[in-house]
Amino acid sequence: MTPPIPAPLKVSVAQMQPVPHDLPATLRIVVSAARKAAAEGSRLIAFPEMYLTPDTYETLETLREAALVVERGDLDPLLQVSAETGIHIVVGFFERDGNQTYNTAALIGPQGLIGLHHKRHLPLMPGDCFVDIPEDTSVPIFDTDIGRIGLAICYEIRFPEVTRTLALEGADIIVLPAAWPEQARILPDLFSTVRANENLVYFMAPNRNDAACGMPFIGNSHIIDPLGNTLVRAGAEDGIFTAEIDIARARNKSLIREPGVFEVHPFRDRLPATYRL
Repeated sequence: MTPPIPAPLKVSVAQMQPVPHDLPATLRIVVSAARKAAAEGSRLIAFPEMYLTPDTYETLETLREAALVVERGDLDPLLQVSAETGIHIVVGFFERDGNQTYNTAALIGPQGLIGLHHKRHLPLMPGDCFVDIPEDTSVPIFDTDIGRIGLAICYEIRFPEVTRTLALEGADIIVLPAAWPEQARILPDLFSTVRANENLVYFMAPNRNDAACGMPFIGNSHIIDPLGNTLVRAGAEDGIFTAEIDIARARNKSLIREPGVFEVHPFRDRLPATYRL
């Protein structure tokens, strides 16, 4: 059952440099930013990919040593601030789960940990070259009291099937934590707009603005509306960037200029039997 449509609400992307080799310090940044955003009326704040584990890892062993273990309570400070303020949090990190290691995005809400998404599309890049592809193929979409939230991570924006699947499963908001360098500028500049517009969803992409392995990330975190309009876009500076959204707009999958004369129904008019994936 589709959850009820909440009133217009504020959502935020956080672009703040984490503290390498110091998880407690980085967690304090997240907690402080979440409190500030909540105090200003935001219901969701999203942080970049690998944000809680931003270090340089030269081996699987060093990555696993730094990786978070959710069952150990490593996310407890974030669960606590969400419970206290009512804000939802999306944040990325490397995760160790038994013998498996993942590039993970967590969705946290006032009632606790809502869900995890393990990155499935892994480029040959530092960090990702050591992690596992998860066996789970379920759609990472989660019902919350602010709408249906779908998760993807960074490189997965290059696969239109990912965001389309989330949209077909009813996502109102797609959150894609990222770590984009200058060489990937086309992704925040163009791909995000297309993914939002072709799926008629809100698209949030918090991007890192620090550096790793000698490669600086470009920031440029943003929130795009279902028509492809940029609601907020950061530069390279630290900050919390907030926009007001209306979930009802993401649930309207028709574009009607003049009823009965000029109508476009991108989801109703799909022809899956003719597609080859």
